[in-house]
Amino acid sequence: MAKVFKVTAKLAIFEMYAPWMYLPVPNGKVPNVRPGGWGSIPVITTIGKTTWKTSLFPTKEIGYFLPVKKAVAKKESLTVGKIVKATYTLAQMAQKPQNI
Repeated sequence: MAKVFKVTAKLAIFEMYAPWMYLPVPNGKVPNVRPGGWGSIPVITTIGKTTWKTSLFPTKEIGYFLPVKKAVAKKESLTVGKIVKATYTLAQMAQKPQNI
């Protein structure tokens, strides 16, 4: 069974890439695996009742970030500044569990 990671954080927005929203993820909440391109780590993420495949990406400022798609934000009624709970597991290349 895959390890489940959990993070609760304030939803933020990339000022230069609006409307991309993200959750900051501390290094201690990142799977200990060899990263892929751009240092990304593929994950299966769930917020509320919505599950999708994405990646964690490294940054210099906050450790990693978890991008939140506009469709997810809309479906889960998320807004910038809201405290959001997300769970994620390491994704395998063959996994495709998207419900959005």
